[in-house]
Amino acid sequence: MVDSSAVPSAPPVKPVRRVASRREQGVVFSVSFLFLLVLEALFRRFTTDGLRFQAWNSERMMQTLSLRELRDEPVRSLWYLHIQPPLLDVLRAVLGGLHGSLDSAALVDAVDRWTYVAWALVFAATVTLVFAWVHRVAGRAAAIVGAVVTALHPGALAFATLLDSTAASALAFLWFCFELWRLQREGGSIARLATASLVLFFLRSIFQWPFFLLVALCLALRNVPLRRVGRYVALVALFAGPYVAKQLALFGTSMTSTFDGLNFCRAIGLGEPDLGAMRLPSNVLPTGLPSPSSAAVLRQDEKLGGYYNYNHLDALRYSAGLKYVCRRALLEQPLSTTLASFAENASLYGEPSSRYQPNVLVDRLPWREPLDFFFSSPVLWLLLLLTGGMAARRLEGRAAWLRVAGLLLPVLYVATVSILFEKGENMRFKYFIEPVLLVFLCVEGSRLAARVIARFTTHTVPVKTHEGSGVG
Repeated sequence: MVDSSAVPSAPPVKPVRRVASRREQGVVFSVSFLFLLVLEALFRRFTTDGLRFQAWNSERMMQTLSLRELRDEPVRSLWYLHIQPPLLDVLRAVLGGLHGSLDSAALVDAVDRWTYVAWALVFAATVTLVFAWVHRVAGRAAAIVGAVVTALHPGALAFATLLDSTAASALAFLWFCFELWRLQREGGSIARLATASLVLFFLRSIFQWPFFLLVALCLALRNVPLRRVGRYVALVALFAGPYVAKQLALFGTSMTSTFDGLNFCRAIGLGEPDLGAMRLPSNVLPTGLPSPSSAAVLRQDEKLGGYYNYNHLDALRYSAGLKYVCRRALLEQPLSTTLASFAENASLYGEPSSRYQPNVLVDRLPWREPLDFFFSSPVLWLLLLLTGGMAARRLEGRAAWLRVAGLLLPVLYVATVSILFEKGENMRFKYFIEPVLLVFLCVEGSRLAARVIARFTTHTVPVKTHEGSGVG
């Protein structure tokens, strides 16, 4: 063994660069953005209307307000929104305002066309963040693999060409998990973690205010000082608190109306019950609701194109009645019936996320079948079990296990809610966590590859590590 101190003239060894450069990230973002735009240009000739890759326009979707109201009275419409958090309709209101002179059909087409551009940016940001995160932990080669698989992932392409907020929700959750992971590493920030949490809150019903409490628990498990945990809670409460209070004052609920009634009824196998055939107690339906004259989004029966307006006050009353029906059903129907329904939901959750709806672009991809096989049950669960076991073997001590639990809980929360509160669209909700799972699989796959290569090489070369275990 040579004593390094005996060679004072040797230059210091430069540390391994762990963070992808801005130039690298810029290249990944640009290539991903252009890749999707080229795919859309190539496959748009297969669309029925020359624009949309899936059957629904944005007006048909349950969670959107009508562009007619968003154009004519945007602030009032967003104030009286109860079906979903407001961010998607904020985007649509801005786009609608920019094309306000167009008639109904042309307005919807213009907004949908520019929504596709926005989702292409979201798609590119998702690929870039996967690249950047894997690069920090496993190096450039694994990061390139992660970026390529993300860009080719049929689910990613399907939801980048769907006009709801699934793609944006997956990006926001990926960003949230990244900020949670690096909070106590170099560059970690409570403010950024709180911002990512708030984006999720204002974007998707699944991330309502109880999610903030879960995040606070995760921070405690990861041994974050209580002062920083308190700062997180204060930041999210500062912005989310007034919104929740407003919803309670207007609609008598702190949750979005479609999430707490209709979804759970479907999840336990009741479908969409007809409340007209039931006798409900007088205190079940909400009282003191806003007057229908307060906003058109509360009284208009239909949106542009004749699609039902789920933000109607009658829909809110229906949702409140469904909560009572669900509670009664859980008490009265056999437990085996409820569990069988949840098992069906879990089976749907394991299906390929890209199969949510027919898609003229994704349905023609030559690489769809192998990647759908990889990202669905049972292969995905087996891969996670294998790689999770490998990662668990490296954990030492109770503190390490608690830190990992703090990372896993948000993912488990999304998976659990997606199974217990939905039936039919479960595979779509799985995409929320798929970019995060891909990061983990790339990191663990890189470690496994390094071990295999080291075993078969003549001269053993120390494997460079990047920022710890990658799971703690």
